[in-house]
Amino acid sequence: MPDVENDNDHTPSCVPGPVAARSKLMVVDDELGFRDLVSRVFSDDYDVVAAANGEEALQKAGARDIDVVISDMTMPKLGGLDMLKALKEIDPNIEVILVTGYATLETAVESMKRGAYDYIAKPFDIEKLARLVARALDKRRLSRQVDELKEINRFKSEFLANMSHELRTPMNAILGYTSLHLDRLYGEVTQKQEDALKRVEAAGKNLLSLINSILDLSKIAAGRMPVYLEEFQLKDLIDEVLSMMDCLAKGKKLDVEASIPKDMLVRSDKTKLKQILINLVNNAIKFTSSGGVFIEVDQSPEQPRFNIRVRDTGIGVKIENLPLLFQEFKQLDASPTREYGGTGLGLVISRKFARLMGGDIGVESVAGAGSTFTVTLPLESGFRPQSVESVFKPAVAGCRGKIFLAIDDDPEVLTLLRDSLQGSGYEFAGALNAEEGIAMARELKPFAITLDIMMPHKDGWSTLQFMKNDPELRKIPTIILSIMDNKTLGYALGVTDYILKPFERSELLKKLKALDLGTRVDGSLKRTPRTVLVIDDEKNIAEYLKETLGAEGYTVETVANGSAALTRINSDPPDILFLDLMLQGTNGFEIIEAMEKDPKFKDTSIFILTARHLTPQETDYLQKRTEAVFQKGSKSLPEILGQVKKRLKALEAADER
Repeated sequence: MPDVENDNDHTPSCVPGPVAARSKLMVVDDELGFRDLVSRVFSDDYDVVAAANGEEALQKAGARDIDVVISDMTMPKLGGLDMLKALKEIDPNIEVILVTGYATLETAVESMKRGAYDYIAKPFDIEKLARLVARALDKRRLSRQVDELKEINRFKSEFLANMSHELRTPMNAILGYTSLHLDRLYGEVTQKQEDALKRVEAAGKNLLSLINSILDLSKIAAGRMPVYLEEFQLKDLIDEVLSMMDCLAKGKKLDVEASIPKDMLVRSDKTKLKQILINLVNNAIKFTSSGGVFIEVDQSPEQPRFNIRVRDTGIGVKIENLPLLFQEFKQLDASPTREYGGTGLGLVISRKFARLMGGDIGVESVAGAGSTFTVTLPLESGFRPQSVESVFKPAVAGCRGKIFLAIDDDPEVLTLLRDSLQGSGYEFAGALNAEEGIAMARELKPFAITLDIMMPHKDGWSTLQFMKNDPELRKIPTIILSIMDNKTLGYALGVTDYILKPFERSELLKKLKALDLGTRVDGSLKRTPRTVLVIDDEKNIAEYLKETLGAEGYTVETVANGSAALTRINSDPPDILFLDLMLQGTNGFEIIEAMEKDPKFKDTSIFILTARHLTPQETDYLQKRTEAVFQKGSKSLPEILGQVKKRLKALEAADER
């Protein structure tokens, strides 16, 4: 009769279904009689494997999925304790019952230390051994279920992280187009439409904030949130947070006071601690209508830890609701939710950050009298910084003119960027922090750099300022690549372009191609104008400029309508703009005003071609904002174009210098 049928005949009643696999039991003893006894007793209910010593047992355990081992302590070649240690390395969840005829307290303690399930002395009651085996199997099953649940939780966290990334793309598009409508770039909107669009924008920003919070939460749960340690003055960090929050407090006429020791040096993750304090201070201001917010710092006298207390005089929390504050997505009741908003994740993430750094957050509160949140962290964290040795060096180090450098603390982003450049002709190099990135920029002289904002130790803004003040690096075009949408600050600090995460490969390659076409041998960006947009409703003038400048090597497009022109220049700013002032829809003055408000047009040269009779005030206004103003009819088109060419050559010469 085949073995499988025999197994089914003896399936234990606790196993659901006749085809379930039987548990596997191994007996290890150098005495043949003991092996035979155990095999006869347990063979009806289990698959029994026998081994004469520890070495044989390890060989058979490696080839089979053994659930429980019954082993003698003293055997030739490899004893029971050493075999126990080796078995746990093969399978940490395997359960081992040690049996010995020479029982001592020391051997019993040592057995438990090495992970034995239990320890019994010979002679023993066989029924007792059977009960031990049954309980060991239950523990084995529970351990496997725990591992499965952990794996399911890991998959869930990874799914949330991936979905958060995917959701950002449509959310960024929704917010972007809503903003363009509010800025009247697609034409005028009524007051009702504006109110509705603002509600869409507010809801979109809240949803994007929730997506970002879920991403942080899922990274922590999946074990993919690293800790970066550095030494810093605690007072400097708290002063920086209070400076950021000052405008919110002043808007509600709240006092903000801090009592911080001047020279408290701590070693922790500065970026995560900063985010914790921003969350706590922001909450304190949000839930306080009168009084103020007070921060106190002290050091624990009994151990090397410090406490940061954020106290407010706000609405407080009922004592029965305090445990709910740190539950994911939990908000206390409908009234505060409607009045104050929020995702219910800020405190959850703050506590997880604190615990990740070896500390915790506690809370004390009285309803109607305010709350005090206490962050407790070690002065010097026991965590060690993760190695940031780069694995993203370019494959061809000599390909200097085509190297693209990315600086981002997320290895997944660097991997995605590297893969995005496959087949593009560019060599990729990546750095996991600012210091490494700056060093690689000096060594490789890349033609372009992308830079993340949220990085530990030295963030993207600090890195950008450093590079722009360095004669060796400031000429390298830099593109911000970040989830933070702060283009105004980026352009003010001198970035060449700005891309929001998640990015599209086509967009990245388009921008790199444009930079590559406009870079000098030394890696700095040429500003030689090559793209021209003519906005004029007189077809003969527009066609003349297109034909003539096209013959000079320029790429020329024409638009006849002012509103369409705004849409066109916003999608891809030209290097040179020929602008008529009298246009349908949006006139030339309105176009100039819109361009002045957007930093992306700072390098666009504007030439005015108009038949309008200008007042002295209008002439003065245009001369301050454009390269030249030409009156239609005052000169022939060839004469006007001759003056334009001279001006363009002067601009090119200035950029070359």
